[in-house]
Amino acid sequence: MTATLIASGTDRRASLGMAAAVAVEGARLTGAGTLLVELGEGSHRRSPTLLAAVGARRVEESLRRDGLRASARGLICHLALPEPGDGLEAAAAAIEAAEAELVVIHLPAALWVPALDSDVRTDGGCLLVSLPAERSLAALAVGEMERRGLPARIAIRAPGLLAARRALVGSRPGGSLSESAGRIARRLLGLRRPSRGASQRRRAGQALPALLGAGLILILAALALTAIGGAATGRGRVQRAADLAALSAVRSMRDDVPRLLAPARLPDGAPNPRHISRGEYLGRARLAAMDAARRNRLDPSRLQMAFPDAAATPPLRARATVMGTVDPGQLPGGERISDRAPIRVIAKAVAEASAPVGSWTGMPQVAEGGGYSGPLVYRDGKGMRPDVAAAFDRISAAARRAGIDLVVVSGFRSDSEQAELFARHPDPRWVAPPGHSLHRCATELDLGPSSAYGWLAANARRFGFLRRYSWEAWHFGFIAGPPPCSDAGNALGRDGEAGAGSGTALPDFVPASYRAPLLRSASRWNVSPGLLAAQLMVESGFNPRAVSPAGALGIAQFMPATARSYGLRDPSDPIASIDAQAHLMSDLLRRFHSVPLALAAYNAGSGAVAACSCIPYAETRAYVARVLALADGAGVLLSPPLEVRLVS
Repeated sequence: MTATLIASGTDRRASLGMAAAVAVEGARLTGAGTLLVELGEGSHRRSPTLLAAVGARRVEESLRRDGLRASARGLICHLALPEPGDGLEAAAAAIEAAEAELVVIHLPAALWVPALDSDVRTDGGCLLVSLPAERSLAALAVGEMERRGLPARIAIRAPGLLAARRALVGSRPGGSLSESAGRIARRLLGLRRPSRGASQRRRAGQALPALLGAGLILILAALALTAIGGAATGRGRVQRAADLAALSAVRSMRDDVPRLLAPARLPDGAPNPRHISRGEYLGRARLAAMDAARRNRLDPSRLQMAFPDAAATPPLRARATVMGTVDPGQLPGGERISDRAPIRVIAKAVAEASAPVGSWTGMPQVAEGGGYSGPLVYRDGKGMRPDVAAAFDRISAAARRAGIDLVVVSGFRSDSEQAELFARHPDPRWVAPPGHSLHRCATELDLGPSSAYGWLAANARRFGFLRRYSWEAWHFGFIAGPPPCSDAGNALGRDGEAGAGSGTALPDFVPASYRAPLLRSASRWNVSPGLLAAQLMVESGFNPRAVSPAGALGIAQFMPATARSYGLRDPSDPIASIDAQAHLMSDLLRRFHSVPLALAAYNAGSGAVAACSCIPYAETRAYVARVLALADGAGVLLSPPLEVRLVS
């Protein structure tokens, strides 16, 4: 029987690093052939390493026989499954095909409960949390595991970047990460730490009987569990109910933003059935909170809901207050004081929707700095237009059937990246000058390995790819879709269909007098017009005479010093302000390579954001969340969805 550990986290980098470290330590302790499965959006194939354990090579070969692109890396074998939907069925099929004794699956936090309810047998768990901020959710998750009869472990230290990278290469990361991951692996595999006098020359595989007798689960990070009916009972039940009520309300608000922003009437004047008013928006959030309280065995009449930012556009915060009574003598593990009178308890929780900066991978969701400005999709860590990615998936599948494993060596390159490449190789026969390379259009792919060149020359055309130059056997351009660097190409959505959430859309709430200036400035500075529009809505509501308490002026709320640095003489001039706003956002996006961080820098200043590579202040977090919610609700693709989390 294969032992399976499931890893997750709100901070994708940290949880993936911890998952890899546990996989490495499990392989080291047991000698098991170990598979690390990376599941969900953002997952990408990692290259194999020259040195890999025999068990990892065996797992790699078994998966490749089944048509899966696995990579043996040190002590582990890595497999990326960026499947649509939850991908759990694909993961189960991969586990079935793999000749592995130990499997670690890293998946999005939202799939934690579905994974628990799946066919994968689970017998233990570990949470990586940030204390004290995520104490309530940790208690909730542990309570849920106890309800299922699963032992639980708590980890509180996220791995460092270098240590996580070593673990992902399949090597022992060393230091505190190895120690922590080793303790987790021993606990979940039922292994005891060797005594000081014991021999350290244990044969590989000696611990496998304990390993093969159980299926395990590892859960890493605080999870937004907004709908676990009848979660944990006993000590802290009232507080956890408050947490769930607040989280459920904010989740409803986040999901209803598109309906709040929908026009009240259709073009023919009839009422728009999709539109909801602000009162209905908040009412639906209140009902979601009441439902969460009811499903957690709490009288909804004791729940009081408030929305601290109810006047904002859109509101994204909720506060839950629960009044209740608890008899301490009836609490599991509580003091035996049942002869005392019940005590009155007040529990409070505040939740908000915020930008998922912690999960930022360094890969832009929308292209900027080149000829293409639509959404980017990644294969082998390289960006490309969505329809190009779909075509690559088809040609890659055909190549696998022919025994060839295609790899994307290069994809989208901005003009600045092309300039750096040209500076290193200033020969236009081999490297196009900046502004001329078709890689800036996100339709060109450099493919490998060299053993695939003959097959590609014979088969690429039927999948829509054309070999561009006779002297570059690896360079293929996609010609079956919209032309490179065209408006039609920019208008493709993430699913490859036209007009489906493109970064070039303008929301309906933009006043008619500002639509043309927004599109013009967005094109000039290569920034999504939808991003600029959502930002102006939050900054001033498109009021060119707005003045903030801090002294920010105009439609784009420029401070006087910033306005002067961008050549804006009169911040009350809306057209000039929009152009300066686009110029500033272009600079910030180029610097931070992240829409949430660029927005944070616009609001709080570049220095504060650069100092921590984060969104530094609560006010700024709320600002970024509102801009992204407005853009997302209007169908503008900018970044990953907002996360719902507890504030207090």
